Amino acid sequence: MVAGEASGDRLGAGLISALRAGPVEVDVAGVAGPAMREAGCRTMLESSEFAVMGLAEIVRHLPRLWMLRRRLLSRLGEFRPDIFIGVDSPELNLGLAGRLKRRGVRTVQYVCPSIWAWRSGRARRIRRNCDRVLCLLPFEPALLREKGVEAVFVGHPIADRQAPERSGSLPRARRGDLLVALLPGSRNSEISRIGPPIARAAAWLAERRPGVRFSTAAASGQAREQFSAILRRFAPGVDVLQEPGSARELLARADLAAAASGTVTMEAMVCGCPLVAVYRVVPLTAWIARVFRLLKTPHVALPNILAGRKLVPELLQEQVRGDTLGAELLSLYEDPGARDAMRAEFARLSESLGRDVNDRAAQAVLALAKAG
Repeated sequence: MVAGEASGDRLGAGLISALRAGPVEVDVAGVAGPAMREAGCRTMLESSEFAVMGLAEIVRHLPRLWMLRRRLLSRLGEFRPDIFIGVDSPELNLGLAGRLKRRGVRTVQYVCPSIWAWRSGRARRIRRNCDRVLCLLPFEPALLREKGVEAVFVGHPIADRQAPERSGSLPRARRGDLLVALLPGSRNSEISRIGPPIARAAAWLAERRPGVRFSTAAASGQAREQFSAILRRFAPGVDVLQEPGSARELLARADLAAAASGTVTMEAMVCGCPLVAVYRVVPLTAWIARVFRLLKTPHVALPNILAGRKLVPELLQEQVRGDTLGAELLSLYEDPGARDAMRAEFARLSESLGRDVNDRAAQAVLALAKAG
């Protein structure tokens, strides 16, 4: 099992636990983070070594990634797996799957690459390299089957975890001191691009609505220190509480959120927290996507993709500035009806994401093993 970043590590850990609780003795090794190690995966390489986001960023890290990939293929050859499971990270895992499939290994891609959003031509590579794809979103299996890819919907683990109870939101709103969550992402590169405009937006909003409170939650100590430094520089004098818990726990209490587009937008949806999503990659990656028309969807935030419309405000690339983000937050701040409507749609969409995800994924993997 190979997970190339933190979200994949958590997803892989759930699958490992479900496999090990089943009727078959399972030995798991691969690229893991702390969650997969705790679940029982023997670590060949660390997930953090492969965590790179964006086309231009990947190009810059290619020599190091190639070296790591060669080392990993050698260790996988020694391990001689019955099944290879690539958890997300398609740039890494589709290539590994192809190499291993040619050696007779059954291959699974856990998380469908977002061919519905961009680079739809990857479907041919998926069909060639993967025996089965485990999909998190309900519309993906039909799309893949049209391309000749075996796929099964297992559900999204975010919806499978019980959302923390929302507490105290209405009393805070009556006092006028709404709580705004500031969530600039988990990767260092992501925080460096998105953190400054989110900090500026907090300063912009605090100046206009002094009663607003701000809080943030970080995935790691390093991420916490990085965003704290950004806040001191771009939002001096604004009091931002560093939450000891997870982003999910913060979102369950927050009235609004400014969040990096990605998994955290789904967390906000399941927790019923209205948000503004921001997405910003390095200029070269954005230029490549525009010139070659790689983006196939009008939306990037997952709640909008699920809804098929602009449910939550999105700011992309040059739009991601402190004043524009602050204005979007202020608009939601001043419109409780819009927040309530967003929460109602969030509840409907959350129901479509399934339950018992880990068990369903484990059953799909064991069925493939039996067929092989």
